Amino acid sequence: MFDVLIDACREEAAGSVAEILQFFLEECELEQAPDVNTVTQCRDILTARAGKFQRLAQMCQDWLDEQASEQK
Repeated sequence: MFDVLIDACREEAAGSVAEILQFFLEECELEQAPDVNTVTQCRDILTARAGKFQRLAQMCQDWLDEQASEQK
């Protein structure tokens, strides 16, 4: 299901990735939300793309940090 998210992080322009990430990380229902492994993979892809994608990688990291704090 999250192939769309991962593919977008690899191939889409920064604006498109931002919209897709915002949906998956902030707006979708819990049942549709990505798991930690998927978001980690997206963060790593976006970090490697650098430039405009750094902000989006940070968005993924912020989400991961929130998930970790909720697990405590």
